[in-house]
Amino acid sequence: MSNSSKPKYATLADWDAAYRDGTPPWDIGKPHAELTHVLDEYRLKPETVLEIGCGTGSDAIVLARRRFEVTAVDGSPIALERARLRAERCDALLRFVLADIFEFARSAGQFDLVYDSGVYHSLRQVNLGRFLDVLWRVTRPGSYYLCLAGAPRDADEEGPPAVAEEEIHNELGRLFEFLHVRPIRLESLNHPAGYPGWSCLMRRPLVEGKA
Repeated sequence: MSNSSKPKYATLADWDAAYRDGTPPWDIGKPHAELTHVLDEYRLKPETVLEIGCGTGSDAIVLARRRFEVTAVDGSPIALERARLRAERCDALLRFVLADIFEFARSAGQFDLVYDSGVYHSLRQVNLGRFLDVLWRVTRPGSYYLCLAGAPRDADEEGPPAVAEEEIHNELGRLFEFLHVRPIRLESLNHPAGYPGWSCLMRRPLVEGKA
């Protein structure tokens, strides 16, 4: 892995504490530009969506307002309370779930699109195998997975966990075929110019002989 130091967010309590202390740097208060870009570029139609680590709900809400059937999961009670209030203000209908994603995935079923911004690059540091098992359980052949992750940067520059492009292919390529892995800027409250990142759109391979 790119980062050899101990993960900063290793437990659900760590994530909840980040919201208790204020607004975490990844909570930009608006949908990620790359999410809407991908939805438009690939003309993804309304379908079932699972957002892993929805935080305060900006991305989940934009998906719901585009008429996707959204299930948004997070392990932070504080984040989900803010997300529900935001959804009410935006008149957005979606399902929020307070849960540990590892436990939730056991009985959640499968979704047409799975999305996360910043979860893969964090949980791969804690237990990559368990996270891949989550992705396997919540997708089916033909399901899409869109992941926004941190990219390598200067050693003295702070920012989100970094993943090399080769690591993305080696790790997520065990389950998915890639539609794109391209550089983006990850938006952050702490860094107006954003941090180096990756947009990774993947698809579970279809079973041979089935469309």
